[in-house]
Amino acid sequence: MSNQQWGPPPVQPPQYAPQQQSWGAPPGQYAGPPVGQYAAPPAGPGQYSGPPQYQQGFGWGQLPPPPKKKRGGAIVVGILGGLLVLAVAGFVIASTVLKKDEPTVTSPAYTPTTGATQPPPLPTRQTAQPTRQPTRPVPTTRPTTNQPTPNQVLTTNRIYKTGVQRPMGCRESKAGLSTGAKAGQYYRQIKLCLDRAWPRQIVAAGEKWRAPNMIVFAGTANTPCGSTTDGRSFYCQSGHTIYMNSPLHVDFFRTNPTFGRAAATFTVAHEYGHAMQSLLGILSSNAWLQYEANGAKKLELNRRMELQASCLGSVFSGANKGSYGLKGQLYTHYLYILNTSGDENLRNGPRDHGSRANHGYWSKRGFAARNPAFCNTFVAPARQVS
Repeated sequence: MSNQQWGPPPVQPPQYAPQQQSWGAPPGQYAGPPVGQYAAPPAGPGQYSGPPQYQQGFGWGQLPPPPKKKRGGAIVVGILGGLLVLAVAGFVIASTVLKKDEPTVTSPAYTPTTGATQPPPLPTRQTAQPTRQPTRPVPTTRPTTNQPTPNQVLTTNRIYKTGVQRPMGCRESKAGLSTGAKAGQYYRQIKLCLDRAWPRQIVAAGEKWRAPNMIVFAGTANTPCGSTTDGRSFYCQSGHTIYMNSPLHVDFFRTNPTFGRAAATFTVAHEYGHAMQSLLGILSSNAWLQYEANGAKKLELNRRMELQASCLGSVFSGANKGSYGLKGQLYTHYLYILNTSGDENLRNGPRDHGSRANHGYWSKRGFAARNPAFCNTFVAPARQVS
């Protein structure tokens, strides 16, 4: 936890009655390093034969359960995570207090730094030497290229210069999430709008646009990143696919329909943020740096990646809040999710996604700015990605 915040402090999590829920991450099948603590339980080390190729799933599983309403408008809520139930002593807070927690942003003031610890550039293909002219001198040094280093891909990515995201007039699905089939309709309507929102900026960043696939599953998913039964939604880079677990949001919706809608909206946008990181080379570059880092640094790099995905998802939500109807109680619950999702919700779990305070900060920052420039977590001080 940090003792300084760039934006307004998030609301404190109210009290709740704990519920039994399984949280975790989809197990990934790795072709090799990096090995560390990720959203997925790490697999054993393999044979390293080049740049790390991420085969794991990326998911945000430390969501709080839906708040429970009581007389007088007070919301009794709580946090749980991991495979164990985490009972957190909190306090009762009126939902009107949450409405006052409007996100604000300040201009980015980071200056990317490089130094002796900067990693070497990714391997580049060299031109084969001609065999018909044996008298030609053979080069003794590697040809120079303009290929950026992994650190440069993360800190100076061109996506940060693409400006404010344009609103797409997105509207929330009226299907609700009372069944798995309806949840699938709900997810896909959000995705169709995301498919229209991001191409301009991905192309402006110099990358080729490819809309991710989406698969809705219930309980178990067999993917190129492995099989999962833990109930989480995630993005699998191999196959460029978002996997949405419908039972979790169906349960949320049946308990509190407004919270369920807010949770589903946040989750789809977050996983789509990972898909955009993949297109931009951020996931692969992060893998390189994690491979070369120690345990604590690996976790920090993973937190920077996850917090950025939430920020990017909130860029989309902020750009379309008007047409989507993100206001009133839906907005209150959405803010609650931003402010109370974090590593503290997972008892004895790895600190690989970021604290509640920092998740709230980066998510609200993206929501208010609607600009990827405000999502450059890779140049932020360590305390702001703890």
